[in-house]
Amino acid sequence: MKHIKNIVGKHGKKLKARAEKLGVADSLIMGCINGDDAALTKVGEMGNEGERILTIMPYITDNLSAFIKGTEEYNKGLTEIYKQAGASGIAIDKASADLTIANLKYGHERSEIGLKLASDRTLENQRYRESIDLVKLKAYIDYHISKVDHLAAAKSQLARPVKAQLDADRTYEAEKAKHLLTYGEGSDLDLVPRKSFTTNKLVQAFRTAVSTIFE
Repeated sequence: MKHIKNIVGKHGKKLKARAEKLGVADSLIMGCINGDDAALTKVGEMGNEGERILTIMPYITDNLSAFIKGTEEYNKGLTEIYKQAGASGIAIDKASADLTIANLKYGHERSEIGLKLASDRTLENQRYRESIDLVKLKAYIDYHISKVDHLAAAKSQLARPVKAQLDADRTYEAEKAKHLLTYGEGSDLDLVPRKSFTTNKLVQAFRTAVSTIFE
């Protein structure tokens, strides 16, 4: 190309350099204009590639964007799951620890109840035996006292004829002395009555029996 010149290139050197980095150089363009087969082939292939990219790139963009966003959501979800697993794991561990302590406390309290029951049963049995022994002892003492009181009362009754005899003998002696003093040689002691309270055989037998008990 002999007549057409690049008039704007000197005014956009930076943009021209950027175009060259993208693979579009002035030499390539001139080669196509001059009918260079290699340049034409290259530009044609570049155009085909561009057309394909324009056609399929939106689909590639959508799919890869969906993949990236899916990966993001997947990992965000895993993060929440792992965080919840950690929090729930701590809560479960605490609950398990609480249950372990509660179970241990339950066993200890049952053991304490059993020991207290055994101790209380022993004390109650001891109290019962002592109470029964005390009741039996009281009953025996009451019986003994009652028996002694009865025998004492019987002995007191047995003493009545003896005391009466003593009183009667004293009265008889006084009456006899008075009779002798009064009548002298003419006295007749048969005229002085003499009471006998101890000659009854039943009274004597009872007195002997009671006396034997008190010996």
